[in-house]
Parts: sequence; structure tokens; C-alpha cells
Amino acid sequence: MILRILTFLLFSIITTTSHGQQSPVVVADLTLKIGGMEYKDLYYGFAQGDQILFSFEELKGKELKEIEIIELPSSGKFMDYKSSKIENKKIQVFKKGVYRFRFTNTALGGRICKIKIQRVPKSKELVAFNTDWKWKTLYDTTYIPYTTDSLVGYDTVKYQEKVKELVKTEQIDDLIMDKTQRVHSFFNENSSRTYLRVDLPQDKIQTYKEEKIIAWAYWIGVGEESSKAYAQNVEAMRQMATGLAQTFGTPLAGLAVGAVTQLITPKIGDDVEYDFITDFQNAQAYLVGQKYYRFDHGKGVAAYGKNTSRLNGTFYIGLYNDNNTQGIDVNVKIVVIKEVKTYEDKIYKREKITPRYVTLNRQRMVVTAKKIRVNVD
Repeated sequence: MILRILTFLLFSIITTTSHGQQSPVVVADLTLKIGGMEYKDLYYGFAQGDQILFSFEELKGKELKEIEIIELPSSGKFMDYKSSKIENKKIQVFKKGVYRFRFTNTALGGRICKIKIQRVPKSKELVAFNTDWKWKTLYDTTYIPYTTDSLVGYDTVKYQEKVKELVKTEQIDDLIMDKTQRVHSFFNENSSRTYLRVDLPQDKIQTYKEEKIIAWAYWIGVGEESSKAYAQNVEAMRQMATGLAQTFGTPLAGLAVGAVTQLITPKIGDDVEYDFITDFQNAQAYLVGQKYYRFDHGKGVAAYGKNTSRLNGTFYIGLYNDNNTQGIDVNVKIVVIKEVKTYEDKIYKREKITPRYVTLNRQRMVVTAKKIRVNVD
């Protein structure tokens, strides 16, 4: 312990003698205005063995919140709070470096500060030491470990796949109504209005077969004249050059699919007025002459048409005879066209190729750069 004290006293005597031999060199003699809620930094370089003499005065005697002297990068050498004056604060420089002098004002009003910074060189050779500083870029290299998957080959697996495929699509016709209905005369004790119920087939969706109605056509005719005209249409179908007669058995089927656009109708005979009525409630209103809703209407000895929009459900055909004394027999035919799709299971040979990987440990080099203040010399 005594040895340490003697060493310290000897170092102090030598340092004092050395510094005493050199006159202080002015590094900065400044008057700074530090605005409210501001701080200012001053940076100067010093040589090893220098002694810094620092003086500060607020010219109006006001306090400055904080004065700090730091040896860069982060070694604190002096700190003072609420100062208005500092005289010749001595700081020993043990190694060459750059110092930061920070003046912080937390008041709203500005401060006018007189600042003097001197250095007492250790030797005559250091009197002309350059106190300027410069930026120096430092690079730091680190290695970050990571893993990556590397492709080393492929695995092939053979298997069989069962696929349901469409194998046939066809159109078939189905006569769902061929009925003769008596419609009484106007002055008959029975009503001159009646109706027929029509139930369109529901679509059928099965595993390997689907049936959907795509269109339907109708024929409404009165008496023998209508029957003869329809027979003429059947004969005309048989004589067609195309295979339509073999595909579809009735003229109404040809009308529904668009292969036939016109049918033969009689020119003379008793006629009938008909309405296609939406539902049962409206059919009842039709019978008693009240307001009702319909989606088709016509009148004649014979009439025909097709429909591609109302394809499922139930509707009603209203028949009205406006003959005062003569009842009529009305024949109603309806043919629906069904699109039938047939499916089958087919077996296919497949191959599944799967890549094979191994995991590798690797490192990635990351270089970061930062700037520091260093002495010019």
C-alpha cells in the first residue's frame, strides 16, 4: 500500500514538473448561444499526456442545466449540473483520443456561454499537436449460422388412380301426357272451363347417371281435324332424310330440340282457348273466372309450342270452350326431352415423383459498418 502511495506521488511530481515546463495552448475560445431546450457539442482531439484546462461562464449569470466531458466513445471525465461558472477544470489525458464537450440547456430561454478550452502539452514536441478530428469507418464481421435444404435426388412411387369419367351423353324423349279432355259448351249445366294438371319429371342425380330435362313441347288440338293433322306430322317425321325419326319418335320431340320449327295444323274445326297456369291456387281462380297468373296462352283448332325455362315442378293447363251449345274434346300431348349423362370408373397408372433433401448447416457472413471520430494525426 505504501509503495502505491509513493508511486502516485512520484508520478504527480513528474507530471507537474513536465506540464509546468510548457505553456497552455488555446484549443478553443468561444462564445456560444445555446437556445432553449437545445444542446451543443464540441469535439477536439488531445495527445497522450495532455492536461486539459476547461473554463465556462454564462455571461448573464444564469445556470446551464448540464455540462459533460466525455472521452470517446463513452468514458465520462467530467459532469456538472446547474452551473453558471467553472474555472480551469483540469482533466488528465492518459491516451490519445477525441473528447466531446456537451452543453445542455433545458430552460425555455437561451443561454450565452463563454467557453475556453486549453491544453498543456507533456513535451515541447507536442505543442503543435493538431486537435482536429476526422471520421473513420470501422467494419465488424459476424457469422450467422443457418440451415438449408439441399436436393440430393428423387423418389418415384407408382400407383393406380380411379377416375369417374363421362362416357356418353344422349338425349331421349318421354311422352308424359297424351290425354283427351271433354270441355262443355257455355250454356251446358257443367262449366265450360276445366284444367289438366301437369307434373314435369324431377331431375335424377345418381353416382353414374344423371338425367336433366332440357326442354318440353306441347300439342293442344280439338276433334278429328286435330288428330288427322297430328298424324300428318308423324308421317312427315318418318320421311325426313336425317336420323331424327330414329332418334326421336314424335314430332313434338323434334320441336323441343329445335330440329323442327313448324307443324301442320288444321284450318277448320272447333277451337279451344288455353292457358298455362302457374299453380293450383291460380287454377282454382281460373275455374270461377277470377284473376289468375299464367305463363302461356293461345286459341285455335290446334296449337303447339315449346318451353326451355320452366323445367321442373307442377303447372296446370286451363281449357275454355266459348261455343254456346257444342261441347268439344281436346287432346293434350306433352313431350319432355331429357339429357342423360352416363359415367364410368376408369383406372389410370400414375407416378408420383417426390424430391429428396438433406439439411446442411451453413454460415452467412454479415458485415456492419459504423463511423467514429478519431484524431487527424
